[in-house]
Amino acid sequence: MTSAPTSYSGTFAPLQADGSVFTIRDPLAEARDLLRHAARLPFHANQPQAWQSAFRQAVTDARAAIRHHIWSAELPDSPLNLAEMLEPRLMPRVDQQREEHEAFSRKIDELVAEASAPGDIDIWKMIELSEQAILLEMALARHHNRLTQIVFETTHRDLGEAG
Repeated sequence: MTSAPTSYSGTFAPLQADGSVFTIRDPLAEARDLLRHAARLPFHANQPQAWQSAFRQAVTDARAAIRHHIWSAELPDSPLNLAEMLEPRLMPRVDQQREEHEAFSRKIDELVAEASAPGDIDIWKMIELSEQAILLEMALARHHNRLTQIVFETTHRDLGEAG
């Protein structure tokens, strides 16, 4: 008997009919993984351009994932738009999510620009860029958690209520 695998967080990963793991592309999770990867890239003092190239590619890919998240959040049937229509009491959190989209877009563009800047890369520049990637990853995690709460409160509001 084949059992379904679990991810590192212990969440259940259902299997498809052919035995492969069913996954849904989550652009926020993808961006977070890419930024985490970028921040942990090994740095070799004798090959700083190799680190810069790998870091630049990871943050560029993270930027694409963030842009995909922002684009999908603007669709008429997005969770944010549904929450806005179904649960007006959630508007402050919905507005906060939308405001963060602008900040994330600006921050990831700045990070890509810094990673692409010509010049010598040294250990200090690597530390600075890695810290920026970590801070952005943490902000994306908070954003993702808030989005999950908004979706839950919109779709399962009556769960746990008495009566």
